[in-house]
Amino acid sequence: MSAAHGQARFFGTGPSYNDADLALVRVLEGASVDWDVAATHYADRVEGVCALDVSSKSLRPARVLMLGAIAVIRPGTGDLPLPRHARAAIIDLRELPAAPGLEEALARAIGVVSTAPVTRLSERVRHHVGMTDEVVPEEEYPIYTNYVDLRAREPHAATGRSELPVTLLTGPALAPAAARFAVDLRMARRAWLVGSPVHTAVAESKWMPVRARGMLVRTARLEDAQGAAPDVIPADLSLSRFGLGAASSESLPSARVLQAAAFLGAPPPVDRTAPVTRNAPPKRFALEVPPPSEASSGIARADLLIFHGATRLFFPYFDVVGDGIDGRLLEMLASVDAVPVTQVAQTHRLLLRFSEVLQDGHAFVYARGTPPPVGYFGVLLDDVAGEPVVLRSELTEVHPGDTLTSIEGQPMSEWLATEMAHTSAATPGFKREVAARRLINMNGPKTFGLRGVDGVTRFVQVQPHPRMVLGPPSLREAGSLADLGAPDLHYINLANQVLANDAKFRTALTAAQGARGLVLDMRGYPGLESYDAQRRLIPTTFFTSYLMYPVWAGPESFEFQGDSYPMEPRSNPSYAGPIVLLVGPRSVSAAEDFSMVMTGARRVTVIGRRSAGTNGAISQLLLPGYMVAWFTGMKVLFPDGSRFHGVGIVPDIEAAPTASDIAAGRDTELLRAIEYLRTGQ
Repeated sequence: MSAAHGQARFFGTGPSYNDADLALVRVLEGASVDWDVAATHYADRVEGVCALDVSSKSLRPARVLMLGAIAVIRPGTGDLPLPRHARAAIIDLRELPAAPGLEEALARAIGVVSTAPVTRLSERVRHHVGMTDEVVPEEEYPIYTNYVDLRAREPHAATGRSELPVTLLTGPALAPAAARFAVDLRMARRAWLVGSPVHTAVAESKWMPVRARGMLVRTARLEDAQGAAPDVIPADLSLSRFGLGAASSESLPSARVLQAAAFLGAPPPVDRTAPVTRNAPPKRFALEVPPPSEASSGIARADLLIFHGATRLFFPYFDVVGDGIDGRLLEMLASVDAVPVTQVAQTHRLLLRFSEVLQDGHAFVYARGTPPPVGYFGVLLDDVAGEPVVLRSELTEVHPGDTLTSIEGQPMSEWLATEMAHTSAATPGFKREVAARRLINMNGPKTFGLRGVDGVTRFVQVQPHPRMVLGPPSLREAGSLADLGAPDLHYINLANQVLANDAKFRTALTAAQGARGLVLDMRGYPGLESYDAQRRLIPTTFFTSYLMYPVWAGPESFEFQGDSYPMEPRSNPSYAGPIVLLVGPRSVSAAEDFSMVMTGARRVTVIGRRSAGTNGAISQLLLPGYMVAWFTGMKVLFPDGSRFHGVGIVPDIEAAPTASDIAAGRDTELLRAIEYLRTGQ
């Protein structure tokens, strides 16, 4: 059902994302779900989708029955030997199963009776370059896009010894691949149709099995130079004319009928005077009218399926993190069946748990439209040896260097374990960092256990603070390091709360001219344009990271597109001396992209702790109940093409603070950078 809805949502010719998603919600309500019934009701509600009863059939071996000089071909698996005395071919398409390999079997069938390639119609399909953002309009966030494109299809290759006349036997129900084959050959005037008319919409559909049922999801419009193919391709002859029904593929017409059908001569052009009513797939946009924040079991199930389907199509790192989303989806659906969903917070937790399996530091879930918290825990936390330690505090009763040991009587180790099971991240340090952030929002007083640097644990009831404490680990401004005993060294903090734009960076870099060494602090999130800064810090030609976009040219054609690009240095100002780069668990995304290029150019020595291992622009998925799910939407590699996701920026020299360092105001990583620039060790 997830895959079928994903096809209807991202490639279908029917309604908007919102309409399709809400149709899914309606069919998934209730204490449990009968997926066969849900498939039928979903198809009834969504334009361009049809549900059918199916039985699981595989493709049989190909067969050729010779009736005199006529080869009656039943496409299937394996080779298709054609006797030399064949003078005409009848290809029987009736009741071929919608099974893997059918399209290839049909291509072999026409190939062995052709000496020239057989042209096929082009298809107008939706083309995705990444997953278009569903929250921010495309003109404001043009990283990913989708558009409707006319895609040419390769002709059927010819492998035969002679060009034989061809007749296709059609029945009232055809598999999509068989219907498309029939439309292509008849429009190309390569074959006659004998039997039932062919509905072009079936030829433009993709078969999606759903338990014991299945759905046809229309994803294309077939066209040639004259425009869209007719809605219906009529049969040139009806088998009923000869007293034979078309329903059974086991029954063949008599030799007299086959002779009449096989040697009809060249088929005439298809009549195209009737107006075409089929629409092409439309371009998709961000949702303009947000739905209300609601909760129900149907919303929760639909959100899980939509999130699963979107990541199945657009998440780029299954080859790195493993493909665990099917098992996690089943786990979450079982949770909904066990405990009915009545609150938005339940849906939120279910989606967080699903996102954990992606191991993606950009995978966040937000319940939009819900009230903000009453206040905040007025501290900034850092991860010290796997425990949350207060780095900065606006609360008189909580001090820098305090280690959180419990919350409301629950040991912090247990609380963190529960939260990390609902936290997606690519590296352990960033996972602990993100999980600990959930301590910040408060809707009332909470009692925390705090262990001071003296080893004594105390319990403090904390009231919600009006402001959230934000910022990088260090708020130090750019300038000389003379106060730390290194007047010949310079420091630039690249965090956006300290250095907000390119102009400020150039000013800071100008001030660093003549310094014997430079420390770049990338432990926060940057506010500058990375390429300009890199070009002033790398004195030779260098290469960017590889940015690889997941591209779907219609529902069947997938590839990654992208590259790494050369960059040239800039001057006035620039810096060519030794550089230390500080990184840590908060170094994520744009901070890591800057760092990837600097390390790829072998321009810096890295000191600190491993970064988050997550880079690439996010994709935002808007879900029923006004939930928003994020995930990384592109694959990013180091400039040399090696893996980055889950690896991150690994320090050349490890340095990490202790609780005592924090309490004393010592920046351990910065002090280690000074030591290295002075001694080379």
